[in-house]
Amino acid sequence: MRKLIYLTAAAFLILGCGGGGDSSESYTPPNSGGGAKYPSKNKTVNITQANQIVKIEKTSNTNLTLNINSPKDIYLVVTSHFNSQKISISSGGRSSKIKESAPLREVKYYKTPQKVINFRKTAVAMINRNRKDNAKFNKKEKALYKQVNVGDRFRFCTDIDLLNQCTETVDATAKKVVRDVDTKYGKKNLIVWVADDVYDDGSFFGGSIDQNKVEKIADTFLQPGSDNDIYDWGSNIFGKEWGSDANDIDSALISDKNTIEILIYDMHDDSMAGYFWPKDNYKRAAVEGSNEKIMFYINSRMYADDEKETFSTLAHEFQHMIHFYQRGVRKNISDDAWFDEMMSEAAEDLLATKLKHNGPRAVDYRDGSAGEPYNDQGRYPDFNRYNTRALNLWYGDVASYSKVSSFGAFLLRNYNGAEILHKLMFSNYQDLQALEKSTRKNVKELVNQWGEAVILSDKTNLDSSKPRYNFGDFKYSSYGGITYKLGSINFFNYYPQPSFHREKSVNENGNLYYKVGENLSGTVKINVNIEKGGDVIVIAK
Repeated sequence: MRKLIYLTAAAFLILGCGGGGDSSESYTPPNSGGGAKYPSKNKTVNITQANQIVKIEKTSNTNLTLNINSPKDIYLVVTSHFNSQKISISSGGRSSKIKESAPLREVKYYKTPQKVINFRKTAVAMINRNRKDNAKFNKKEKALYKQVNVGDRFRFCTDIDLLNQCTETVDATAKKVVRDVDTKYGKKNLIVWVADDVYDDGSFFGGSIDQNKVEKIADTFLQPGSDNDIYDWGSNIFGKEWGSDANDIDSALISDKNTIEILIYDMHDDSMAGYFWPKDNYKRAAVEGSNEKIMFYINSRMYADDEKETFSTLAHEFQHMIHFYQRGVRKNISDDAWFDEMMSEAAEDLLATKLKHNGPRAVDYRDGSAGEPYNDQGRYPDFNRYNTRALNLWYGDVASYSKVSSFGAFLLRNYNGAEILHKLMFSNYQDLQALEKSTRKNVKELVNQWGEAVILSDKTNLDSSKPRYNFGDFKYSSYGGITYKLGSINFFNYYPQPSFHREKSVNENGNLYYKVGENLSGTVKINVNIEKGGDVIVIAK
């Protein structure tokens, strides 16, 4: 990943209604013996407006004096500019004891198999643009050149070892074939395969997937008509999933047959929904365990138990499928996992109402408001628990997914919805730089705004200059002739509510949240110490 280093001079900026009130500031050079990179600052601010934001940029130690004209709740967001630096806060004038941190729970790994994640990391690096004349890759793909009909059988490779050799197989039968559906990118085909041991044929010992479920998943992903399936909604934003140029770029990649395939089988895990695995985009001569198909893997157990979650997973994985082609194959860009997953989480958010699914925010898809308090479902309770996680660090656990889901939701609601995802997909830059070029903000500004939006997410009456999650109803976003709906989000409606910390180590591009107190007025003094430096944001509500 490219490191972004900002060398602009230390400065401060006051944001908010009426210019934020009178303020004064002085600073002293950083203490060379303390490791600080930015200067210490003393700042006095008059808090006169509701939802006022005061930002002190690039400071290592800040002494704040707030003169508050009427009772307000005061919060701080501190953005770290360096890795593993301790942030500590002390304040006076607090009106009540503030609970600091949301209860943590064991962070479990998200159920995308590690082998899939590992392959994704190396898949783009495998593409060698000088191999297209290599004879051993110019063989035709055995699996893709034969037209498939209902009733045809195929032995799928469902696991590989470190040498990409197949270690597990599943026998499946084609239960649905959809041909020549007109789309924005020409005619497309869909084949739904069901493992023989999970198909319900009506017998007493039948499996969990019957023909009705086969028809549902096929219609949800691809059906005749426009603006009525995941293929339409996803490809409209992100582009097509494969093209004839892939094999021209690298002859180790399979050719384009305008066909997407879905394998439904038992993954022997009740919590795993499904995934896209780019091993199958390669010819077997290059990856022995390839099925030589543009395909998804869907868990029969999850699909039998929760159809809507499975369909939402298809929307998520479709972004991954397109991402590999549009950015990896065509642009030779290898994005970090956090960026790829952020775009997939945003796709789930954007398509939730179309799929009639409650989505990452876990509010009824028919309800555009932020819902009711004590919501312990969806992505955001875990974001609230682990909200100091740095944006661009990825650990593969549920906290990582919750973090990028929160940030993706912020982008959608503040940077023109579906259009920002399109810009990110077709950017010529990698992850962090793609964000900067597409939003015209530097990453530190975006992380600042993200934190501000979290604290202000319980407000529906903000002016347009402030970042926000909550509009009180649906926010509409149109792109490519399709309109998408985004529901409101209030992080204070979730259980647990956001975590607040007086002291914590935070990595670069992470935020620490702190609640100074409720119903404060008069003079309040606060000290914020950041080992090397960062930004301090005061929010008065």
